[in-house]
Amino acid sequence: MNDQAQRDQALDVTQSYIVQAPAGSGKTELLTQRYLKLLTTCSEPENIIAMTFTNKAVDELTERVLSALQSIDQPRPEEIHKQVTYDLAQAVMARSDERNWQVLNNPKRLKISTIDGLSSLISSRYPSKTQLVPRQIMAAQWQRNQAYKQAAMQTLLLVDDPQHSKAIAHLLLYLDNNVEKFYRLVIHMLSKRDQWLMRLYRGEALDADVLKNSAQKIVIQHLSHLEQVAKLHLDQSFFELMTSSADSEQAQVDKLPGHQLTDLAKWQAIESLCLNKKGLWRKKLDKNCGYPVELKAQKNALMEHLQVLSTQDSLRELLHQVTQLPALDFSKIQADTLTVIAQVLKLCVAQLSLHFEQKQAHDFIEVALNANQALDDRSSVSDIAFF
Repeated sequence: MNDQAQRDQALDVTQSYIVQAPAGSGKTELLTQRYLKLLTTCSEPENIIAMTFTNKAVDELTERVLSALQSIDQPRPEEIHKQVTYDLAQAVMARSDERNWQVLNNPKRLKISTIDGLSSLISSRYPSKTQLVPRQIMAAQWQRNQAYKQAAMQTLLLVDDPQHSKAIAHLLLYLDNNVEKFYRLVIHMLSKRDQWLMRLYRGEALDADVLKNSAQKIVIQHLSHLEQVAKLHLDQSFFELMTSSADSEQAQVDKLPGHQLTDLAKWQAIESLCLNKKGLWRKKLDKNCGYPVELKAQKNALMEHLQVLSTQDSLRELLHQVTQLPALDFSKIQADTLTVIAQVLKLCVAQLSLHFEQKQAHDFIEVALNANQALDDRSSVSDIAFF
């Protein structure tokens, strides 16, 4: 397959792209080319920032860029994809000479970094008033988990505090006073607090609308995926048989449901018909499934469908996950419990901050949160922050 047209398109730096390709297909070279193309358009190399996840990837991309820039004194390569890199590197060096960048003498001007590295850079350039000395990073997972558990333990000690005792006691009762489960859940939530801390609250209180909107997005996204997979395996004859069910909810499903919130109940009916309580394809149907003895012909025909479907693990998993989707509406009891959980989680975050202060250390999430705060506190951050 010749994908040169797509590669050329990805070098249009006026547009944004997601590149998906298997290992060994040349993604890193394409990223190198796009980075070089961006360098030809900027006034200073620091204006272009490339971010990746690991230090190994940073080293590889940096080495690729520098090797390309150093190769312009050599003959132009014969391979087409290498010619593109070669020509872009020549354009970058011409830009460097024009602007006196001296990138080969000052490779640090090429801003290729991990996401955590960029966050650390911003935080160090704009420290808070209470944090003038850079803190140590908790790089090991066990260190972070230990910090999260310590925060959970300190939060639990506040059960005797008049201001917080009611919320903590409520949550413990909800967890059947299982302290280890409390620790486990808090550790999990603190390890992902960048995903909820800045979104979950309106001022000091839980923003229920955020939870509802998030739940709706999750449901629609899952049903969209399920619809695309199900249409390959569930034909109209399957739904004609469903309409004969003695179960009123199943009988209402006369065609493949869509992916709107109103379609959720129909997908739930399909799931209850096709899968048992363990999430496996049913091997038999009876009156409990909506097919009593008087519907023997329809039952046998449906069993033939289920027999064919028995090898479709992807569809089975997606159907089973319908039972695990978040609720779209909260009862008063659920709303009260969520409010309590939100209160206790804020206490845990506060205790974690105290622990970080005591140890003069923090995790990668804290670095990212501090960087976001630094950017939020300033209407603009000059490029000198990235030098």
